[in-house]
Amino acid sequence: FRAASISVFADDAVIFTPNPVNGKKFGREAKEDPVLTWRPVFASISRSGQLGYTTGPWEYRKSRDAEQPDGFGHFVTIWRKDANGVWQVALDVGIDHPLPSQAENESEAYVPSKPLANPESASPDLDKVQSDFTESLKEDEADAIIDHATDDIRVYRRGQLPAVGKSAAKKMLAEENAETTRAPLGAGTSHPIDLAYEYGEYTSEHDNTTQRGIYLCIWQLESDGAWKLALDLQKSAPEKKP
Repeated sequence: FRAASISVFADDAVIFTPNPVNGKKFGREAKEDPVLTWRPVFASISRSGQLGYTTGPWEYRKSRDAEQPDGFGHFVTIWRKDANGVWQVALDVGIDHPLPSQAENESEAYVPSKPLANPESASPDLDKVQSDFTESLKEDEADAIIDHATDDIRVYRRGQLPAVGKSAAKKMLAEENAETTRAPLGAGTSHPIDLAYEYGEYTSEHDNTTQRGIYLCIWQLESDGAWKLALDLQKSAPEKKP
């Protein structure tokens, strides 16, 4: 896993351990080299073909001779082309969850084909949408996400299988009933801009308890010129041992 990661990571690739760190540097210095198998079940790409992302299930084994996996989860990887047109990993993050009751056997992709209505206004519009979204999260995380979501949004939370689609996302998020504050640490966009991502740290208040961790959200520009939330991930920090 370590050698494979280093070979495809961009020099400034970000991974989370649990805080964001340089992926290439971490891979070179890591002492452990676990066996990680993964398979993309969904992929999307910008209209320019310069930025995209994949997501799917992973299995983790502490050693190569382990018969059964030691952990399960889902990953999200953001890819971008370098100056030579080679795809490299810009960001990689995953959540853990219990063993799924059934495997995901089908793969799908979203490739936007319709031209943009007003491409020149995309960047300032995104800034406003993200600002409004950030403020809405402070009032009600679930409502904010659903109000900004694409119909086939993907929502990831630690300990749960991903929710795909607005109905599934609404059901998952209703259980949280959280007020969330997010602080961005980094971002990236396609050029021209029709796909964008942002990551950072979050704090959520729910039933007099506080949860902290990292987040990733991916925005896509619809053909009508509206920015919509395509993917939202929050990964709570592991509990500190006494």
